[in-house]
Amino acid sequence: MTSDLRQRKKAARIALPTAVLLLIGSAVVVQSSAPAAAAETTLRAAAAKAGLFFGVAASPNRLYPIVGQEFSQLTPENDMKPDRIATSSGGLQNTSGADTLVNHAQSNNMLVRGHTLVWHSQAGALQGASQATLNTFIGNAINRWGSRIAYWDVVNEALEDNNTGRRRNQWPHTMNRDANGDGDFFDAGDTDVIRDSFIRAKQVVQAGGLTTKLCINDYDVDGLTVQGGTPNRKADALYDIVRNYRQYIDCVGFQAHFNDNPNSIITNDLQANIQRFADLGVEVHITELDIDDDLSNNDIGTGQAENYRKVVRACLNVAQCTGITVWGISDSESWRSSERGLLFTGGNGSYQKKAAYHAVLDELNKGRNPTAPPTTPPVTPTVPPTTPPVDPTTPPPPTTPPNPTTGCSATVSLDSWTGGFVATVRVTAGSAPISGWSVQLTLPSGASVTNTWNANRTGTSGTVRFSNVSYNGSVNAGQYTEFGFQGVGTATGLTPVCTAS
Repeated sequence: MTSDLRQRKKAARIALPTAVLLLIGSAVVVQSSAPAAAAETTLRAAAAKAGLFFGVAASPNRLYPIVGQEFSQLTPENDMKPDRIATSSGGLQNTSGADTLVNHAQSNNMLVRGHTLVWHSQAGALQGASQATLNTFIGNAINRWGSRIAYWDVVNEALEDNNTGRRRNQWPHTMNRDANGDGDFFDAGDTDVIRDSFIRAKQVVQAGGLTTKLCINDYDVDGLTVQGGTPNRKADALYDIVRNYRQYIDCVGFQAHFNDNPNSIITNDLQANIQRFADLGVEVHITELDIDDDLSNNDIGTGQAENYRKVVRACLNVAQCTGITVWGISDSESWRSSERGLLFTGGNGSYQKKAAYHAVLDELNKGRNPTAPPTTPPVTPTVPPTTPPVDPTTPPPPTTPPNPTTGCSATVSLDSWTGGFVATVRVTAGSAPISGWSVQLTLPSGASVTNTWNANRTGTSGTVRFSNVSYNGSVNAGQYTEFGFQGVGTATGLTPVCTAS
């Protein structure tokens, strides 16, 4: 992603070294941020062992040996954007740069992420184009490279900045959205550029028998909350899009350009948000990762390394988080070079590993969380069914036993941290199908609900009642559905009471 509005200049600073000398009395002690020798010695190998890809954004003039050595996935930084390859009629032009990248990836057994088809920025000759022209471009681009593209960013950055939860008002995201004027943006009678672009992309993939998966990609959607604990309305809006158009969307990209903007920080509920999307049955990818040194008080040693650990671990702990991509190789070559947010220093093929590199390698070598078994991403991904599959991850053991009810039972699993928690509630039908359900929970004193998904809610503290929404009320005998909520305080001893209708 590039955007003049998001770039910020900084004064030049002296980088802290990765090894720091500490004076203790008259002795000198050397502390190094690099971990002990790892089981695997490259990011690529360690990630593969953990069951995910580790990728990089690149351009044709930076295909140094390190690209194939350290990374197993490649995203063209600019060479597949519409301003490079689209004509005003939706045809293709100037594809040599993209072809070079795809061929290089194929030669090095790397996955490729196509970036991007529909975007308000860098639209080039497509600026202001109709949906019909967009559909022509979508078809031409997908068919150009076929299954050599493992993932396509079909729609990119469709949501406004500043945590409004609204779509952008730049073309094409306001194009005749509520066509029938009923105020419902998700029914079949409406024209929606997001939905219609995904429909077209899915048609092309299915008609060609391609294995390409179709993704939606955005930034500042990483956590359930933003700075200060405010709900992340942008993430919620993205979640609603994926939930409503799940039959067309296979994967979600969190750009993860972390910096000191209140909406761009690394929050403790990053993993919970990844899990929330994974529960919809989509793959989740961290697609454009870089971490501003402002988040570690300008420390590109241990401080920045620990921030990378947090992000990588959040992905590793969710089985459906199947890939991480950094947005460039080295700080000096980054679109945000002054923020020193990548894993290497140096340039032009001569790179030095930072403390952040060693931290990421170490974390990848630790592997997945034992409660989230690894899922190895296929080199040639398969197209999922048109209805959302049941979440394939093995749920953690419930903290409470199922309550004895004839129609349904419910269990609660908690992910807690100091001052907050996320609860996942599983509703299981009994010996007969149910057409609706409600779950009642009594929260401990001081605990309250701040955010809910996949359920309607009555109340925020004390006794809180949750009920099904339109798409998850019907549950077959012996089957289950899940909803979740986030809260502040401590939630222990929750005993859910399930009632079926």
